[in-house]
Amino acid sequence: MDREAVRRKIKNLLALAESDNENEALAAVQAARKLMMKYHISVEEEKGKEGIQKNIAVKELRFKRMPMKWHHLMLAWILAKNFRCRTFCRSKPVICTCFLGFEEDAHAALMLMEYLVRFMEQGAAAYRGSKSQEYGWRDGFCVGVDDAFKKQDREEPGYEIMAAVPREVNEAFEKLKLMKKSGSRPTEHMALDGAAFSSGKISGRRAVDGRSIPFYGRREIGNKE
Repeated sequence: MDREAVRRKIKNLLALAESDNENEALAAVQAARKLMMKYHISVEEEKGKEGIQKNIAVKELRFKRMPMKWHHLMLAWILAKNFRCRTFCRSKPVICTCFLGFEEDAHAALMLMEYLVRFMEQGAAAYRGSKSQEYGWRDGFCVGVDDAFKKQDREEPGYEIMAAVPREVNEAFEKLKLMKKSGSRPTEHMALDGAAFSSGKISGRRAVDGRSIPFYGRREIGNKE
């Protein structure tokens, strides 16, 4: 498959990520990322080589119907580093988590973030009433998501070069002049319940691997742009 064909395939897959079918949307995002990993390519990189201006975008996930939690920030940080983006938060007009990056990269990160937040909330609901267990499960979920991406990257040697945040993205991020806290890596949290942590870790891995994908309505979180 030549690079032009790869570019078209990535664009088509990310268009499918808008599907209301949760299984189809997640599969499309994952397939797009695998192509980026395999060919060390992104649509915006190729446009730049052709002399066309690169399109850096901000994609946001709004938290209208649920409070944004520390673990949501951790998920955003994990996805940003795996999709060549920077992440930060906004509080007005409504609180949201944002991805800044090339159009396709930021779009893919947002689609997967939306899915993972719903997956996390559904799993954590089983532990409501016990703060230590709920936090332990959420901690494990984030670790599981991170582990799943690391496993995928080990299977695609050299992807660490592709995953590096492009200079243009870092420059655009610096121009936002955000407070350091809003764009920095969330601090580590020590799991308070070992059993819940282990359960969450398994769920996080499965969520990324796509082996356990329940369906949730998109309205649960809020609108995205």
